[in-house]
Amino acid sequence: MATRLQTPDLERRLSLLGFRDDDAVELLNVIDKVLFSPADVRRVAELAALLLPVIGHFGEPSAAFDSPTASQDSYGTGVLPMLALLVTVDEVRDFHYRRGVPDDLSWRALSDLGQQVWVHRLTYGEFGLHTQGWLCLVWSGAFYWLGRLQFNLQPDELAQVDELAELDEMAQPDSQQWVISCHIPQTGPLTPESVDDAFGQASDFFPRYFGDHPATDLYCFSWLLDPALAEVLPKQSNMVQFQQRWELYGESHDGDADAIFFTFRRRGDIDLGSLPTDTTLERAIIDRIRSGQHWRSFAGRIKGSGQ
Repeated sequence: MATRLQTPDLERRLSLLGFRDDDAVELLNVIDKVLFSPADVRRVAELAALLLPVIGHFGEPSAAFDSPTASQDSYGTGVLPMLALLVTVDEVRDFHYRRGVPDDLSWRALSDLGQQVWVHRLTYGEFGLHTQGWLCLVWSGAFYWLGRLQFNLQPDELAQVDELAELDEMAQPDSQQWVISCHIPQTGPLTPESVDDAFGQASDFFPRYFGDHPATDLYCFSWLLDPALAEVLPKQSNMVQFQQRWELYGESHDGDADAIFFTFRRRGDIDLGSLPTDTTLERAIIDRIRSGQHWRSFAGRIKGSGQ
């Protein structure tokens, strides 16, 4: 593992992995310190060993970084797990290669590492990583960044419920069904044109490179699908137009924390009075919570878009 932390093309790799300049500089400084600590190098190797079985297995959520100690180190939040992700890049890239995924899309998927380090800085004002559990999904090989949106293959829970309802108590479904789950990174306007383009890329990408995991529907679980948004934002707003693409189903869940995090990049106990109110969306998020109402996260589907 020490050798991989000293690879001659490390700075180029950090750029391909989506690291902003300030985060890359801090990471290089950390690596210099870790290399002088055999105990920390061993810890990185232990965390990397937890990650390797994740690659290529995306039917179940990974618990690779669920241990409380996975995010505690002397370099900052989640820094040693960050290094474990860094030193296992070649194995994920090899999985992409065997699937035939183009080189640029392979690096684009893995660039969510740098994106998440940037999100940590936006949230906490410092270098680190608090979303290493999410990055286990990225490292599984199920996740790809296609245009404006991110997508991953995941088991179709709705199909499982419907299938089981039709079977005897002793019977078992004999094939896994999949959906293409959609995510919205913080990278710019969510215009209808960019969404159409991303959906079109996903409908081509997954059948081409993952034909053995057939998925015909798009899926999204997000507070952005809360119909209450359409009551406070203009009908022509990008968010409302995105929301109206989806057919909602199932039970909703508490979405206040997600609404605050994805709008303001804040976690934990938040003083609502400290949050900015510069936009219609920001004011709407705060006003609804202050009024005693809540934001809800909903599941939605778009049928047939993955074909």
